[in-house]
Amino acid sequence: MLSPEKVSLALTYLVSLGAFFSLKGIASDQFFLPFLIMFLLGVVNDFRFRVYLPRWLLNAGGVLFSIVALSQLSLENMIRPFADLLLFLLVIKSLEEKKPRDLYQMLLLSLFGVAITTTFRLDLSFLAFFLYELFLGSVAFTFINVQTNLKGVPLSREFIKKYLLFSLLFPLAVALFSVPFFVILPRTHTPLFDLLAKKEKGLVSGIADEVEIGRVGDIQEDNTVVMRVYGEIPSDPYWRVSVFDTLLGRRWIKTVEEREREAEPRGRTYLYTIILEPSFDTFVPVLDYPVRPVKLEGFKGKVYRLKGGFYESEEPVSKPVRYTFLSTSSPPQDYVSPIYLSVPEDLPRSIIELSKKLSEGRSTDEEKLRSVVEFFREGFSYTLRLESYEGDPLEHFLFRSRRGNCEYFASATALLLRLMGIPSRVVGGFKGALKNEYGNYHIVTNSMAHVWVEAYVGGRWLRVDTTPPYLSPAIRKISKLDLLRDALISFWYENVVDFSAQKQASLLRDLVRNVRSISLSDLKAAAEKILLVLSLATILYLLVKIYLLRIRKSPRNLYRAMVRKLEKLEGRSFKGMLPEEVLSAVKGKDYYGAARFIVRLYQKHRFSDKDVERKELDEGYRLLRKIH
Repeated sequence: MLSPEKVSLALTYLVSLGAFFSLKGIASDQFFLPFLIMFLLGVVNDFRFRVYLPRWLLNAGGVLFSIVALSQLSLENMIRPFADLLLFLLVIKSLEEKKPRDLYQMLLLSLFGVAITTTFRLDLSFLAFFLYELFLGSVAFTFINVQTNLKGVPLSREFIKKYLLFSLLFPLAVALFSVPFFVILPRTHTPLFDLLAKKEKGLVSGIADEVEIGRVGDIQEDNTVVMRVYGEIPSDPYWRVSVFDTLLGRRWIKTVEEREREAEPRGRTYLYTIILEPSFDTFVPVLDYPVRPVKLEGFKGKVYRLKGGFYESEEPVSKPVRYTFLSTSSPPQDYVSPIYLSVPEDLPRSIIELSKKLSEGRSTDEEKLRSVVEFFREGFSYTLRLESYEGDPLEHFLFRSRRGNCEYFASATALLLRLMGIPSRVVGGFKGALKNEYGNYHIVTNSMAHVWVEAYVGGRWLRVDTTPPYLSPAIRKISKLDLLRDALISFWYENVVDFSAQKQASLLRDLVRNVRSISLSDLKAAAEKILLVLSLATILYLLVKIYLLRIRKSPRNLYRAMVRKLEKLEGRSFKGMLPEEVLSAVKGKDYYGAARFIVRLYQKHRFSDKDVERKELDEGYRLLRKIH
């Protein structure tokens, strides 16, 4: 037997732990682990020692910490203090002696914790925490009510099973009936708490405002999904993120912030949609070569095109955003800035001499470009494992190691072309895309981060990628299970997070169109099918019900099974005889005692207001096996 106090206490603690872990990464790191340890100590104390601190002392601590936490409030930091305070209040509740009202308060605090996660998480992790709190919270709430009403009466296993079943079915029914309201209630695309979301610095990924020589290889070890792409794309796509014009030390940076007009579509065009994960930066990755945006959803500011044919938003992308773009296969033709011919003043003499050597006997830009490309095709190899060196990294790469990752090849190529008088720029972004057959879309990961060069030749910016063909080792680690999990994430974004007013209108139009197309004969045929299905389901239900009633363990079925056994043993029928008459018929037999126990159990079930306990029923079936 279990007491309702222990059951409700255990369930409440499980709900509170869910709230604790939902706030990990939202609450302050300096508080999370100490608070979690104190909370777990409260759990151990409740079930083992039951030694409690005075309430006035805990309340005083709560007031003091509330003052400290709320003093940290600011426009830039509105959520974290509340998360810290909520965790501390859960700690206080775990350390004090608990009455039903305290358990209700812990459930309410846990609900607030999951609500706070909506300011940071709209992915499947939020769904997991939400479902966990919904179902377990409902069970805990039910058992706290039981504790209040029964006041210490022990709970049988059968009682706990019934209440668990009800507690689980109730939120499931609520969730199912909530689906129509989710579809029809008005909504906006911007999340309610988006203004309160934290602002982070840019992530270490292919989305960055600079490229440092020797760092892209680190990114290519990471399989985090950057974006999901829907629609037709080239077989070997390049994704444009930013354009860099100046080499400063070991870093390529952009100094040109000039906006430019949208391009004109030439050649083959591609229309595609991207769902971009939060990068906490302003860059908007697009397929080379972008023409113009077709539809933008979820951005908090305007999206504009900058010199070099890449796009940025006015505000950092702190939530998943969705946008549709038109790109073309034809290279851009924007004008050439003098910055695209600049080289560092401290460039090693050996690199300058190499450019002269490669340009000897080449009179046109096309020939010079071909000479540089052919130079990197012989003796150079790609690697993520860079050896240590002294001096200039590009000089070491060109004349000693001849091994490096993409930013070495792109940097050296751009400088050699500029030394030959060919305007060049370094483009940062991603190369490639992995098809996810489970969702019929492509994913682009950090491991696909890449940089390449564009050279202005013949009035166009031609892509020059001298990096040898390679496949990041991280991409090989993506399994079918990873793709299936990502397909579920994509479904969540598409049908829940990204369910907008436009989709509501589209669903309504489709519904109206389908209703209008239904004829009377269609309705009649559908009604006949529904009637047939309901009839078959009813018959199947009755058959299963009858079968289960006959085979399940119950005093009635136990008595019937005994009578059938006795009829075989006695060689006569007991049909129509009362239980006492059946007993009289077998009086004096070896199995009379077992039969008597079963008959009394059956009579208790039929004619008494007391329930037959499980252990009594088990004993009756054990005695039934001895009748032979």
